[in-house]
Amino acid sequence: MGMQKRGIAASGLVSAGLALSVSIAAAAEIKSLNPKDDRVEISISGNIAPGDAELLRTRIKAATDAGKLVTSVRLNSEGGNLLEGVRLADVVRSAKVSTNVGENATCASACFLIFAAGETKYAYVRARIGVHGASENGTVSRKATMAMARIAEELTVPSSIIRRMVNTPPGDVTWLSLNDLRLMGADINHYKER
Repeated sequence: MGMQKRGIAASGLVSAGLALSVSIAAAAEIKSLNPKDDRVEISISGNIAPGDAELLRTRIKAATDAGKLVTSVRLNSEGGNLLEGVRLADVVRSAKVSTNVGENATCASACFLIFAAGETKYAYVRARIGVHGASENGTVSRKATMAMARIAEELTVPSSIIRRMVNTPPGDVTWLSLNDLRLMGADINHYKER
């Protein structure tokens, strides 16, 4: 995969001038879980903020340097900064790890792109995974929404879900059904919370 392709169209968001969503003071919590034998799962929870992608990259490198395999990224976030969400999605896709949203966990807005970037996607039956359009400084941003839609398309998100993303105002969320998640290739029936 060439360097231009690997960047998941983040340049489109940068040129759109985005520091999207609400200004969030705290970054997501990113930590390693279940460091059993030679496998590690990394958890991302809370609001997505600048610096999170670099922290995830650092956690993956530390696990790899310790001889462990990062198997998945567990998500529980209502979103945050869209550009950083795209960067996190790029790290997940480059590392070729699975993504999962556990029981009663939420993954919406910018988090959805991270979920979509998973090599394999797992969702618990009662997980809430949702999409909506983008905003900039609290105002609807059509340009950012279209850039986000192009990124989702690059991540092979079905067009029916992308349409709902584009048509849902930033203040609302369209929650995806189990059928929507299956269309994305998500494994729902066999996922068990660890």
